[in-house]
Parts: sequence; structure tokens; C-alpha cells
Amino acid sequence: MTGKTLEGGLFVTLFLFFIGVAAPLYASGSADPGETVRNAFGPQGGGKPNTCRGACGGGCPKSCDRTVAWECADSGRLRRVQVFDCGTHTGCRVHDDCLDDCLDSGGDVGSCSSQCDSQIIEQFGFESAGSWLTGGGPYDGRTRFEYTRDAPGAPEPAFRCPDGATRRCSDQAVCVAAGEPVEPVFDSYPDAGAGAMRIADFKAGPACGDRVCRQDATIEISGSDSCPGGDCTRFGMEFDYENADPAEPLLCSSSTAGGGSDFVGDLLKQSADAMESRGTAPDPNSENGMEALLGVFSKVLTSADSPEDVNVSFTPLDADGNPIESQRVGSQPKDGLPPIPNRVELETSRGHLFVPMYQLASGMKRGQIKERRVRCTHRDLPVLDTTFRLSGS
Repeated sequence: MTGKTLEGGLFVTLFLFFIGVAAPLYASGSADPGETVRNAFGPQGGGKPNTCRGACGGGCPKSCDRTVAWECADSGRLRRVQVFDCGTHTGCRVHDDCLDDCLDSGGDVGSCSSQCDSQIIEQFGFESAGSWLTGGGPYDGRTRFEYTRDAPGAPEPAFRCPDGATRRCSDQAVCVAAGEPVEPVFDSYPDAGAGAMRIADFKAGPACGDRVCRQDATIEISGSDSCPGGDCTRFGMEFDYENADPAEPLLCSSSTAGGGSDFVGDLLKQSADAMESRGTAPDPNSENGMEALLGVFSKVLTSADSPEDVNVSFTPLDADGNPIESQRVGSQPKDGLPPIPNRVELETSRGHLFVPMYQLASGMKRGQIKERRVRCTHRDLPVLDTTFRLSGS
């Protein structure tokens, strides 16, 4: 079977699984058009917290207008507020309320999703349901969702103004240096608990060897460095740390926003994530060859943080069962660490750490802006949260 045929079959299969995965939130009902809600999460229906309940699309879809606001907090620190201004419609709200009621009544994710998907398709038609699938209209209004934390009860990250900058508090807080606004810097998780790994003197920005040259959230992707996969730009983060367990690694994940959209890549990635959270992903160990192949592909997609990180290819075999490399299709295999390391070993319980990262120049167009948010945990407790703004040059 060729790569093209497999991709088409996978697209259809995942599309059917993915119909209507708008995320459920709280049982009191979806937010009405025009409302603003903060830290509104729904019943835990899968592996990830349910957000932007009532918005058309899964979770907080890319069709939402996304911004970041800052508020002054105590002790001179700041609070980051992620804002999602999303299109909504009665059909999307009915779907999410249906999921709420079903999950709160003890239903499993797969059966609840199928039940609510069928209801929306029957009531509003397949065409509208298919558009709502990816966050499209029709809409009957917009809702503003604000999040200062990643999950119900999760500790809230605190930020500070970088050295040399002063904090100004108004309707929106801002850090100012030399008369210009500058990006706040991660400070700590004040409520992480006594057992959490603690960091200090955090800095993130362009890399100079095995250190951060300067604190700078904006990284110009010039391609002047060499990395696995081609020309790149290196950056990273460094900090002092204590109260760590050397037997356990620092685990990091990233998410990407902005920079345009690959419709098929986004749809496949979202579909795989949705199936994983619903418990309906194909079994990679199935005796059915097609299901096993789809299961392996789904695992690859869910292991990546964004479509651009997916690394997969297909190669036909010759008569002896050996891959025919000249006929390989898909992304080129890469050696070495991924652009954002997902596992960092800790040699001691306290010390200084530099975490290197990179962005391939081939993945950025001139003038393109991508935001990569990096979050790390240790022993299942949060450690740091920072965002890089990658700029194509």
C-alpha cells in the first residue's frame, strides 16, 4: 500500500472518529454568547482537562482569537491570563452540555461522545457538524474564555519583570525597560508544595554555547547554526535548582500557536489526540493489520507536541523484506534530540542546568511568528512554564 493511499484512508478513519469533539466543561451549562468565564473546566472525560466549553471545535480551537494579558499579583509578581475569544453556536453548546450530563452520570467517554455526536448531526445536519468539528461556523455569537492555570486545582505560575525593568499596574500589567514594554519572566509556582523541585534565577533566550546569551523571549530564526535535520537557530533556558530527585528526570512538553495552519496536519493531530483521550484509538497490537497500522500512526501523532514535530515516513519492501530507501515518502528521519527536549536527566539534587533547544530554519518562513510554550514537571509536580516567540528572518 502506498503512502498516499494510507494517508487518504487514515484521514477518513480519523475524521469519522473525530466528529464533534468539542470539549465539555461544567454541569451548570455552557457559557452564553457575550459572556466572559475564567478557569472554567468540565468533567474530566479523557487524558486532558476540558476547556472552552461551548466553543465550536475541540477544546479551545485554533479558530479562536488568542491573546495573553497580564495582571499584577502579590509580592511584585505577575499573573498570566490566556484569553480565547471563540465562536459559539447553539449546536456547539447543546453538544457540550450533552457530554457534561452524560459524563457526570457515569457514562464512559466513547459512548457519551457517540451519543452526543449523533444528536447534533441529527438536529443540525452533517454539514454544520463537520464545520464545527474544526472550529468553523456558523456562529450565533462569541464567548471569552480566560485561563490562569492548566487544569482544575493546578497551581498557578507566577512571573516577574526581568532585571532592569519595572512593573506597572493598570487595566493590564506591563514590565517596562528603557521606556519600552518587555516580556515578563517565569518566577515560580508559589503553591506547588514543599516537595516540589524549586528553581531560581531563571533565564530563557538565544544560546551561546552551553548558556543563555541574554534574557529574550523573541528568537530570530536565522538558520546560522547546524542541527539534526538542517540549518537552525539554537536557544534554550537555564536556572539554578534544588530539592530535586536525581533518580527522576525533568519532563517537558511544548505546544505551538500561530504561524499559519496546516489544515490536514492539524486535523490529523487533533483527531489522534481526541481518540487517545476518548479511549477509542486503534490498537497498535491488533491482529487486524490495518487497525495495527492505524494504531502505530496514531501513537506517532499523539507523541508529538504539534504537527510540525511529527516525524513519520513509509517505505515499500523488496522481495527479501528490506526497505527500498529510494522510494521512501514522508518526513526525513532525524538523529539526536528533538527540538524541545521532553526528558532532561538530573545528575544531582541541586545545581545549575542549561536546557538546549533549536528550531529548524526550514520550518519557518520570513516574517512568520510562532509561539512555543514549554512546561516542565518533576515527580508529577510543576517546575517551570515559559514561552518563546520564534520569528522567521
